[in-house]
Formats: sequence, C-alpha cells, structure tokens
Amino acid sequence: MSKQFYQTAVLLLALCWLAGCAGGPEEGIYTGAIGKKDQIVLTINPDGSARLEGYWQESLTGTHERGSLKGQNMDALVFEGPESKKFKLRFLYEEDDNGLIIQAIHSRNYGPGARYVPTEKDGVFSPPPRLTKFSSN
Repeated sequence: MSKQFYQTAVLLLALCWLAGCAGGPEEGIYTGAIGKKDQIVLTINPDGSARLEGYWQESLTGTHERGSLKGQNMDALVFEGPESKKFKLRFLYEEDDNGLIIQAIHSRNYGPGARYVPTEKDGVFSPPPRLTKFSSN
C-alpha cells in the first residue's frame, strides 16, 4: 500500500480521536447498585449523551469525558446537577464485555477553586461496583 494511504488513515484516526469518536461506553441501558443506592439505571443514548437515575433524587444528564484517578487516565461520565443545586457528578469507569466497572465517584461545585472530591464513603471502591448492561436502546 502507498505512503499516502497510510498518511490518510493516520490522519482520519487522529481526527476521530480529537472529535471524541473513540470514547464513551457502548449505547444501552446499564443497571446495578452503588453503595446503598441499589436501583441505579444508566442510559447511554445513540448520540453519546447519558441519563442517570436512582443515584440522585432527580435524574441527571451527562456526557463522556476523560478523567484521571491516582494519575491514571480513565473514561468518565460527567453529569450536571439540577438548576436548583448546580454541581457536577463524575463516574470514573472501566468498560468490559458485561458492562461498566465504577472505579470512583467524585463531585464538585461550581466556582473558583472548585475541585472534584469523593462522593461515596470510600472515594475509591474496593471491590468496585458494576453496572451490568441490561439491553441496547
């Protein structure tokens, strides 16, 4: 194959990565328990947006982002709190064949100097909870 073909392929892969094409969990519905919250439902939509039910008193919407945990880059789902209480909720996860393994959950308020802090009693889970893929949308 020609050099131009390889250059084009590398360029397309780089553009896809920059645009976020290679990120985010697979579309579908994931269910499970996290801590004392035993009826979590996470829906990943075809457009990549996410909806979290059962963790907060209201449903939260979010998107896929990159995050880090103890210096290790990981995938994250970041949800926005309701208008009445502005905050961000971040699920750091790893994906496997059966669903999502939640490594940590952090939250942060808006404002100067705001940082993510652990939300659950154990900021990093051991063993980590799992949200099992229930179905595709």
